[in-house]
Amino acid sequence: MKNFSIRQIPLRRRTLEQVNKDQQFAQLYGALAPEVFCPEKDEQTEATRKVYSEIRGVSKKALISMTTSQKNQTSTIEDLAKDAGVTKVEILKIDIEGAEKTCLIPFLEKFTVCQIYLEVHGGAQEHVKLLQEIAHLNYRLFSYEVNGFGMTACEYSFIHETCIEKYGGRRIAYFLDYLN
Repeated sequence: MKNFSIRQIPLRRRTLEQVNKDQQFAQLYGALAPEVFCPEKDEQTEATRKVYSEIRGVSKKALISMTTSQKNQTSTIEDLAKDAGVTKVEILKIDIEGAEKTCLIPFLEKFTVCQIYLEVHGGAQEHVKLLQEIAHLNYRLFSYEVNGFGMTACEYSFIHETCIEKYGGRRIAYFLDYLN
């Protein structure tokens, strides 16, 4: 599987480069494949489950924006983390209805997150751009699932390069980060 995936890198990159219209979802999704194999992607390890029980996580409803404003009741992802006293993020699950295109990358430039689960909304070009930006920060795609309600939304799962071994992942072939 790994050798086949490596041989597919030039084709996948060329295909993604040719996504230039918002409705080219068949081309986008046809070009994607996991870059890392994570055998336990659906089941967290005992160690991870223990960490969850110890941290007593909290949730907060917030309007995510590029700026924090009490007046507008908006927050950046970074400010939400700071307000909660978070300095390390193991898993980030995010569905912010389109704001991911402007708000996620600034956060990831300051915080290294082991695993990211996010839903992306928008045209195919917007998906490709955000996927490349995430990959450029050393995140590797390990799963994706097209939203059953429409082609314009897809759930993507990434793992940071420094966390692959920790979660038992195996590198396959990287094709998203071809901006370097």
